[in-house]
Amino acid sequence: MLRIHRGGGHLELAEFFPQRLRGNWTTLGLDSRAVREIRIRAGKKVRVAARQEVVLPFVYGERELEDIFRYLCHESVYAYDEERRQGYLMVEGGHRVGITGEVTRVEGGYLVKYIRYINIRIAHEYKGLARAVAPYLRGTSGRGQPLNTLIISPPGLGKTTLLRDLIRIVSNGECGFSGCNVGVIDERGELAGAYRGCAMLDCGERTDVVTGGDKEYGIAVLVRTFSPQVIAIDEIGRDSDAAAIVHAGISGCAVFATAHGSSLEDVQKNRKLEELLGLHIFDRFLTLSSDEKHLRYFEIWNGEGEQLCGRSLLQEPVS
Repeated sequence: MLRIHRGGGHLELAEFFPQRLRGNWTTLGLDSRAVREIRIRAGKKVRVAARQEVVLPFVYGERELEDIFRYLCHESVYAYDEERRQGYLMVEGGHRVGITGEVTRVEGGYLVKYIRYINIRIAHEYKGLARAVAPYLRGTSGRGQPLNTLIISPPGLGKTTLLRDLIRIVSNGECGFSGCNVGVIDERGELAGAYRGCAMLDCGERTDVVTGGDKEYGIAVLVRTFSPQVIAIDEIGRDSDAAAIVHAGISGCAVFATAHGSSLEDVQKNRKLEELLGLHIFDRFLTLSSDEKHLRYFEIWNGEGEQLCGRSLLQEPVS
């Protein structure tokens, strides 16, 4: 059974694997806190993305990949057909496991028939990560009201992790915010680390999570029945996202969202986001970048494009 340790503990990477395959992982000495992904390809050496790529001295074949998949499904493969259609599984602890290989057409889409590639994305939470950016993302009225914010980043720089900690801060009423009811739309289960509908990662004391539905459905449910003051959405970019976010704004909610992009200019040129940005909904734009040493930095602009904070180090708190 996968689990995420709390109270100062850490996840054992061996827990992602059936018992007969764990020996390789217990002797490696990898720090799971630094591991972002474990990429397993049939017949190829296993590669781990951490502070730098680590190539492991062992290979899994087709049988081992099938065994890993069955283990992650708790030996109930058919119970996970819906997840297989989406190409990934969410497992306890909020970790996401991508699967692909040969697919076959089924009712409602495609199903991975022969799994030959697995990517285990490790869910991390860094409490306090958003403290440096929080003062720029609240209003100046003195009531600690959050501002509509879009976090922009290329893949792999931690925009989801940053958004999660910002949600926690606003929900708990830290860093000058008044505690707010926050509604999280977690379509893929990554933001809250949801497993069977329950948030496994800390999103704060006043947070409600909708897992699995699309943004329009999630926002409608939350606005009608949970009265959120903030709506949080990960990875906007579809044509329908603009209507969903406008609905949240009309309903009086602040919006926290993320989008893929290497800069503010990059997002402004994105045709799928053009309509949304043209509505001038966002009061703040926050971009993430990194350098050759894998240090991460942030910059912040207001809704008029004026820079409020130049390139500053995003410091990860020490565990």
